Amino acid sequence: MNLSQPNDSTGRQIRNILIGFGAILILYILKMTANIMIPLVIALFIFIVVNPVLSRLDKMRIPRLISTFITLVLVVAVFILFVYIFFVMVNMLLQSDTGIPAYAVRVQQLDRQLSAFIAPYMEEDPATFSILAYLDINWYGVAMSSLTSISGKFISIISDAMLVLLYLLFLILERQTILPKLMAALPRGKVQRVSQMIARMNRQTSKYMFLKLIISLITGILFYFAAIITGLDFALVWGVLAVILNFIPTIGSIICTAGTIVMALIQFAPDWSNAIYVAILMIGIEMVVGNIIDPKLQGVQLNISPLVILVSLAVWGYIWGLAGMFLAVPLTSIIQIACANIPSLRPIAILLSEGRYYRRDFDRKKKKRNQMTHEGDDIELPDEMGIDK
Repeated sequence: MNLSQPNDSTGRQIRNILIGFGAILILYILKMTANIMIPLVIALFIFIVVNPVLSRLDKMRIPRLISTFITLVLVVAVFILFVYIFFVMVNMLLQSDTGIPAYAVRVQQLDRQLSAFIAPYMEEDPATFSILAYLDINWYGVAMSSLTSISGKFISIISDAMLVLLYLLFLILERQTILPKLMAALPRGKVQRVSQMIARMNRQTSKYMFLKLIISLITGILFYFAAIITGLDFALVWGVLAVILNFIPTIGSIICTAGTIVMALIQFAPDWSNAIYVAILMIGIEMVVGNIIDPKLQGVQLNISPLVILVSLAVWGYIWGLAGMFLAVPLTSIIQIACANIPSLRPIAILLSEGRYYRRDFDRKKKKRNQMTHEGDDIELPDEMGIDK
């Protein structure tokens, strides 16, 4: 009689429970240390993006201090350009004659038109009924206060950026020693596996970040010119928002596209034809970029389930806010690669994956089982994953 099997099963269950509690504890610690961890993680991902540039400079036999200086200058230049464009956008939206204050009158006119149309169906007096009053949303106050609060956080943004640059500087200076120290600290039998895992993380994350940047820039340029062609106001704002929000999978593109359509409705009302043109053009851009350009550039995408991406957006958004939503996909990819290289956590990596390979393998086995059944073979085969024939 084998008594070891129940003990093994109990030990496996205890280990799974401990892993679950450990994961919850880690997420709690990450949330509590967000002010420290977010700049560090952002610096790490910037380092992953610029690491190929550093490697190319090393092959050109450029001294390390000079290559570090060139890389930091490029990062600072991109940041300064972003800050300049950002404040140009905020100033544009705050203009009294062309910005959000001017749109207050248009919103009130649109509210009167829609209220007069809807009031009979809601048994309300068209002379006094107002949709905005019924919704009880002070959109004008919310928009203006949000813009002014963002402008007021300029010093905080600069301080966080300086902290990111400081972390990035030390990561670049120690990039030649970080990996050797890690390899020396590991047991001899695990060095090769960990080295391969880190190389795969670096390669996959670097490819995702770089190509996502290219795709986001393409989307932003298309949104910018589409807004100019259709006469939509704030073309620069929509172009920049398309670049930024495209880093948030699915949700970001929906928010940006919906924003342009709502703006078109407010701007062009009661001429709904222009709003329809804007909607068709913006939705068409997202369809082309998402279904043609993105697959062509990225080739084999990150093997992560779309449902898992949405869940990761919610989880990392809860932990680190907006920054967590931007970093959700690469962080989930890193977790998946780490779980795939740890035998006890490999089921988690399978659950996080898109599942196309496993589905093809399951369909192939099911087809083979059906063929054997139709041939009259008296063989009982297990039904994979509990799915009936």
